[in-house]
Amino acid sequence: MIMPPQKARPRGSQPQPSDYETDAPAVDVPPPPPRSNEELNLSVLRRHYPDVTALRHLAPYAVLYAFNLDTQQWEKIGIEGTLFVCELAPSGGADRFSVVILNRRGLDNFAMELTSEAEMEITDEYVILQGDQVYGLWIFSEPPPSSTANTRIETAEKIKVLAIQAAESRRAREQVVRNGADAAAEHEQTHDGSVPMGRQVSLRELFGQQRAQDSAWSVHNHHSPSPGPGGVPGVGAGPAHVDVLGQLFLKAKQDYNGVG
Repeated sequence: MIMPPQKARPRGSQPQPSDYETDAPAVDVPPPPPRSNEELNLSVLRRHYPDVTALRHLAPYAVLYAFNLDTQQWEKIGIEGTLFVCELAPSGGADRFSVVILNRRGLDNFAMELTSEAEMEITDEYVILQGDQVYGLWIFSEPPPSSTANTRIETAEKIKVLAIQAAESRRAREQVVRNGADAAAEHEQTHDGSVPMGRQVSLRELFGQQRAQDSAWSVHNHHSPSPGPGGVPGVGAGPAHVDVLGQLFLKAKQDYNGVG
């Protein structure tokens, strides 16, 4: 039996949707909210440096130099790109900040933590940072009235302010730790009966605990002295506050005379 030839599907015709496709409701998925440039920059930075928590300043273009001690000259080291002044996660409660250059010319970026104003210097050409070597940040700026005219000055001032803040915060935390250690030591000395360092210990204090614990040498208050064996005053004789050393010496004398 010869089957009749099937008609060819016209070009451009679309396949008919299945029952599932026909019954499925159309769902409009809203696009993700747009992110600001700062959020995008922060996301990129955290891929390289996870401890970055915020951006404090940005300079569109900077070139990194290193000072050669042999030639006494500044030399490019192949790192240039956008410069970021970042806030880092605190360490021990102290504030931390860093300078980062994301390199446009290679895979090696530059990152250096700001620790003190004493380790930086601002010149007419460079912002100098002292690390494992001496670095110079050349920050691009154009003459007025360009929008980048003050970029170098503003960036240098921001780095300086944050370096001072980092140093002051670190010193404040160190002082808190020292104060806490001193207080803990004083508390421990108070409770264990020891005496703070630097204070002289009297003999009366040294024998105080023995006097309180040794009932054989406890002090009793008598209205009148009572003689002991052989006419020697007894240990319990005398006023209420008899010195322990005196009692010890008296006992030794009794033993020596064969009275005890």
